[in-house]
Amino acid sequence: MTQPPFDPYGTPMRPVNQPQAGPLPGYPGQMRGVDQFTTALVRPGAVLVAFVFWVLASLSWPVGTVVRFIAEEGGLVSTGSVLTLFGTGCLAIGGVLGSVAFVRGSYHARLALCGGAFVIGILAVAAVVVAAREGLEPASWVVVVLRLLLPAVAAVFSFLPGTRHYFAGNLG
Repeated sequence: MTQPPFDPYGTPMRPVNQPQAGPLPGYPGQMRGVDQFTTALVRPGAVLVAFVFWVLASLSWPVGTVVRFIAEEGGLVSTGSVLTLFGTGCLAIGGVLGSVAFVRGSYHARLALCGGAFVIGILAVAAVVVAAREGLEPASWVVVVLRLLLPAVAAVFSFLPGTRHYFAGNLG
């Protein structure tokens, strides 16, 4: 019972039944009119304020480093000051990128910014202790205080009651 070989010039092949557009039998029809419209999630004002404070807190590290070295040493004259500027610049890049993810609605960015601010805040507290012992220039005191206050204010605005629904829909 062998089949004869396929003859392309013989009888035409039957077309394959392709699925047709429209509702499938046994399933409900198309979407209702009310299901066609989606609403955009409105960004709360507290999220924008927190974003500004997160960016300022991130930039306070490299800008503050430059201000402190200019006030205390007259500029970036040593290798240590340049390396400190590089390290705080990397910190600022991470903070700004986290801030952008935060304003886009990333729940994880909100947690990472607050956790990172807590860890980096320990460095700021250590700077306050050293500043109290050594007696710094007024510009350095302003930098140290801003490094402590800006992340705290940003964290408060990040978790205000009006922001919960904005981050609840986006866990990315």
